[in-house]
Amino acid sequence: MTNTFYQPVPAAQIKAYEVHISPLNRFFKSDLFQRIVILAMIMLVWQGLALYIHSSIHNGNLLFPTIIDTMSELGKLLFTIEFLNQIWLTVLILAVCSVIGIILGFLFAGFSISTRIGYNFLELIAPPMSSLPAVALISAAILAFSSNLSSMIFVVSNAVFWTVLASTHAGFTHVPETLRRVGQNYGLSSINFVRYILFPAALPSILMGIRLGISRAFQAFVAVELVIGSVYGGGALGFFIAEAKNNYQPPLVYAGLFAIMLISYVLDNQLFGYIERKTIIKWGMKS
Repeated sequence: MTNTFYQPVPAAQIKAYEVHISPLNRFFKSDLFQRIVILAMIMLVWQGLALYIHSSIHNGNLLFPTIIDTMSELGKLLFTIEFLNQIWLTVLILAVCSVIGIILGFLFAGFSISTRIGYNFLELIAPPMSSLPAVALISAAILAFSSNLSSMIFVVSNAVFWTVLASTHAGFTHVPETLRRVGQNYGLSSINFVRYILFPAALPSILMGIRLGISRAFQAFVAVELVIGSVYGGGALGFFIAEAKNNYQPPLVYAGLFAIMLISYVLDNQLFGYIERKTIIKWGMKS
């Protein structure tokens, strides 16, 4: 019996409809347009709230700047050598500490997977150390290293290390038994077993751990500079924010925060987005 209520639309007709959609309509329906609208709404609310505070509170401009003043100061700062050097120092120290934390995390994760004592070490030490705030280690680091820069590297690397260690260990231990048996049936050596079976299967967890670890490292880095001041030369973004706060310059404080958010966006969405597209998305492990 033929269904008279449902008649499939020919593929050619669907294709013709898609072709006739204008680029402008496509843009209005895209995620980019929605994000622009959301960002514009946030900026309008920010501007309105700042103007209300300025008009209703004495010296309100010292409490909360307008978005226009903040963006204006950020634009000026991006053309100054001193501010660009502070951004470069921030990225450099963050990269060095992240590499140290990631390498140590991988080594200890391998130790925890391959030996019983390593597993017990991880189960005993990792949970309390992971929950320990990075700022709480500053005093101990300064006493141990007697140097702001060395203390910074220790604290920030520590923030990356425990996150990467926990995620890498979890990724390797939760590889499905079916995949493990496939590797064993093919007679893979230990190195090839890790390379072709364990590492690809655990990569989503590893990438998530690295992503969270770098995020925690950024938080620790800024917090340490806010507490102990400049770690090298003219300081980095944390020192810039602290100096702006001490000089009662709210637009500069928020401009520094926006610079941190911009760096975080580039690292998270662009760098890790590219890595995911070339690995786990390409392999069908993430849509």
